[in-house]
Parts: sequence; C-alpha cells; structure tokens
Amino acid sequence: MQLVTVVVAALAAGRVTWAMPTTTPDTNPKMLTARATFCKKVDPPPSEEETAMRFTKFADAFIVRKDIDAAFSYIAPEYINHNPTAKDGAQFAYDLLKPFWASQQITVLGTLYRHPQGWLNYRSAFGTIVDRYRWEGGCIVEHWDSGEQMPSNVTSTNP
Repeated sequence: MQLVTVVVAALAAGRVTWAMPTTTPDTNPKMLTARATFCKKVDPPPSEEETAMRFTKFADAFIVRKDIDAAFSYIAPEYINHNPTAKDGAQFAYDLLKPFWASQQITVLGTLYRHPQGWLNYRSAFGTIVDRYRWEGGCIVEHWDSGEQMPSNVTSTNP
C-alpha cells in the first residue's frame, strides 16, 4: 500500500514519466506468440523418397491448410533464412508468421521436389512467391524466397 501511495504521489507531482517502449517479439520475449515444436534431424537421414513425402506434407500444412504449427514441425530450429529482411532461426520466422498466416488467402500455383530441395509457388497478399527449401536429415535447414507484386498503376508504351 505504501509503494502505491509513493508511485501515485510521484505521478501527481510530475516526477515520474511513464513511457511505453516499442516492443516486438524480438525485443520482448514475453510477447512471443508461442513455442513451436521444430524438426529434429535424424541420422541416418531419410531416403530421397521419404524426404519427398515429408516435403509434400510440409507443403500441404504450409500453403493449403495454413497450419503454421504443423508446417514448422518440418523446419530445423537453426535453419538459415536467405531473405535479407529476416533473421535466421525457425523461432523468428514462426513468431513472424503465426499471428496472421492462417487468415491469408493463398492460391497454390505449384510445388516441386528435387532432392535435396523443394519449391513452393503461390500467390498471396504479398504477391507471387517462390520459396525454395533445402532439406537435410529429414528437416528444412535453409530457405530462399523471391516475390513479385503486380504494380497498381502501369502505363506501357509497348503494345
């Protein structure tokens, strides 16, 4: 009770300034949406056929069902992300995508697996995306992406 009185008195006297810092999952661990269950590499690694089946299940979870928890069970925690605006590590990507991924409108344009890599091609609010994943030990360990958004006002002089 005495502490409350001191705080209230200090506020009333204008001697304490309350500031709300800008927080992100990166700067405030309490803000993390959840901890996902990530993939654990196995040794000996799965066969090419088994890895292709794992890729198909990952693709279904990620861009068809949009079940981020199921999708991230195929991603190794230490995965490398080559997107220059993203950090490495599955937890960073999970925290970024989890709040909105399930509500995304996604049109699947294609999937392809050629050992040890798989590609997802889809259209979303972010434009047309191609994600490429490298698999190792039954898990996604590396990711590249490219995307393009249709310009809203284009004037062409070429017929």
